[in-house]
Amino acid sequence: MSAIPYRVGALYHRRQDIHARYKGQQYGSISTPANLPYVFIFSSEAGDEFGYSDGFQTDGTYWYTGEGQVGDMQMTKGNAAILNHHHQGKALLLFEAPAKASKGSVRFAGEMAYMAHHWGQKPDRTGQLRQAVVFHLELLPETSAAPPHHRHVQENAPLYVKRPAAMENLRQQALRAAPASATVAERLIQVRNRAQAIKAYALAHAQGHCEACQQPAPFETRKGPFLEVHHVFRLADGGPDHPDKVVALCPNCHRRAHYAKDADTFNIQLQNWLATHEST
Repeated sequence: MSAIPYRVGALYHRRQDIHARYKGQQYGSISTPANLPYVFIFSSEAGDEFGYSDGFQTDGTYWYTGEGQVGDMQMTKGNAAILNHHHQGKALLLFEAPAKASKGSVRFAGEMAYMAHHWGQKPDRTGQLRQAVVFHLELLPETSAAPPHHRHVQENAPLYVKRPAAMENLRQQALRAAPASATVAERLIQVRNRAQAIKAYALAHAQGHCEACQQPAPFETRKGPFLEVHHVFRLADGGPDHPDKVVALCPNCHRRAHYAKDADTFNIQLQNWLATHEST
């Protein structure tokens, strides 16, 4: 695979920064520039109205709905490009259209890898049920363990003390990628293990206290203090799949991070807190 020409979390203009440089289809959710080692896929919150609902599942895989707004989808064109990207030596690059960004702007979410797919019934643009393909993708770990630069994160912040061996082991599990020769089943196991390691790492890091309000977990479970893991960056900002981007929160603070009027400001506070309490 060629070097990736985009930085995770960076904002780009789809027409100027992608198609003007590499060509490919300027409209639709999948772009396949000819004779180049890339397949570009795009996801947007607006896709929900057309039967598209993309996102992470509990097993750590990312489900991405194929292209085709009316009638049954077919495993041709862009959908076939996703299916065959690895065999054709092409990197599968995911971009998200942030809800509050200017028109035409997309954020690079990262490099994905096809793992499997299934067919299911979803409404098309006219509201009629049709057969739709849903791809199961893996978000590949970044080559650098450092979190992407974010303008809100404090510079020159003090770093966390050296991690205990058990936490460092969890961190390495969270960063580990399956070898290129791994089978789909082996890669799926690795994705699940990585997601579990990230969650375990965040909970161990919190030591039983909410990392937002600093209060003890509201109650104890059979497995320990009850806290919920939250990604302080959205996927397009380099969110999931990295231990430097998660915090453990009490249920109240977790809801605040997602639904409160000050959710954006609150997440920036959490990002800054992580910058002062977590080393790479």
